[in-house]
Amino acid sequence: MRGPIVIAGGGPAGALLATYLGRAGHSVTVYESRPDLRVSEVDAGRSINLALATRGIVPLIDIGVIDRVDEITIPMRGRMVHAVDDPNPVLQPYGSKTHEVIHSVGRTGLNAILLDAAEATGNVELVFGRSIDRVDLETSTIHFADGGSTEFGVILGADGVGSPVRAAMTDAGSCVWTTDRLDHDYKELTLPAGPTGEHQLDRNALHIWPRGEFMLIALANPGGDFTVTLFAPSTTFAHLDGGGDVDAFFAEHFPDFAALTPDLDDQFRRNPTGRLGTLRTTGWSHEDRAVILGDAAHAIVPFHGQGMNAAMESARALARHLADTPDDVAGAFRRFETERRPDADAIADMALDNYIEMRAGVVDPDYLAKRALALELEQRHPNHISPRYNMVMFSTMPYAEAQARARRQAELISAAIADPSTDVDALVRALPPLPTLDPLADPNALSVR
Repeated sequence: MRGPIVIAGGGPAGALLATYLGRAGHSVTVYESRPDLRVSEVDAGRSINLALATRGIVPLIDIGVIDRVDEITIPMRGRMVHAVDDPNPVLQPYGSKTHEVIHSVGRTGLNAILLDAAEATGNVELVFGRSIDRVDLETSTIHFADGGSTEFGVILGADGVGSPVRAAMTDAGSCVWTTDRLDHDYKELTLPAGPTGEHQLDRNALHIWPRGEFMLIALANPGGDFTVTLFAPSTTFAHLDGGGDVDAFFAEHFPDFAALTPDLDDQFRRNPTGRLGTLRTTGWSHEDRAVILGDAAHAIVPFHGQGMNAAMESARALARHLADTPDDVAGAFRRFETERRPDADAIADMALDNYIEMRAGVVDPDYLAKRALALELEQRHPNHISPRYNMVMFSTMPYAEAQARARRQAELISAAIADPSTDVDALVRALPPLPTLDPLADPNALSVR
């Protein structure tokens, strides 16, 4: 790549990509609009904790920071389902294997570790507090919001859903994109720690209160509190934000949570309501000068816990393509999109599907029967079948392949439920063998070469 090499955005994907490139010997400058979160408190405007799964763990092993990340994560072994009018929540384990665990991790802590890793290469300069206003691809110039400018040879846009890099590519005719707005919104709240700093709910589970058209989820933080998110129709938020009785709403639908959170009304009024949507793009690059990744290319709704994991997986894939063909940057960009865009579209669809499953399916008898049969079949035929959730969360199988396999498996399981005489074992054995589902078993196979 011809320099100067610039990465727009210092979030997890941008910092990870900078680390890969810096380790490969490239001189890179990262421009981040926010202050350095390692030395100042930053309002990221987004969730303060994230679900880290295998696709995100693999690159952390790659760059040698997994031990540091492990120190700030909390493992979650399953979904703790808080059903209506049932005081005893039920744990639905994610799987039976030791690695089938997802991890709650603070966004700031993880991002800080990745920024440290980028700087440690000795080839990455991090510039904070510089907001990019626009990018001119014709003159290869970045114009900053403060009036300054700088030139680039290659710009890599890890600059989020409002990406100025993507806007420039769109103006140049290289990129076409659409956004599908979900008619549901979200708001984050905090369930405080107990009187002695303890977690008031099981810290090793992802808590879900499914309520049909809406739901509440909670992920533990190391300090004893939980980050809690309400997902509900936009009309519900319009009513509550417009003066509706917040305490009455939570007391009716989530009484156990409400009893543990005395300042609900104050939190609800103070915290912003966020919007949800899916961004899909075609044309992720412009010649050999610009490429986008992460939310700039494929923003998704958060219901599969894969937004960050997918972005980090994309950063790893882009670094691999650039390393494979260093003298053909434009080709590397094109091959990166060819590989990743089908997967980005697939996880976008599966994330939307998972919202329905989380807010309603986890307590539906038909869903529970199918889930039980799927887990039983996995025990009997571990080389041929795996639940969709597990293929997405605990493997690096391409998302599009996981989606296709899951559809075929769903057909088999539905047929077996409808007709108990179906020889479902024979049908499962006829499925193509699964690829290796545990990439964490061989760390030596993980590094980008």
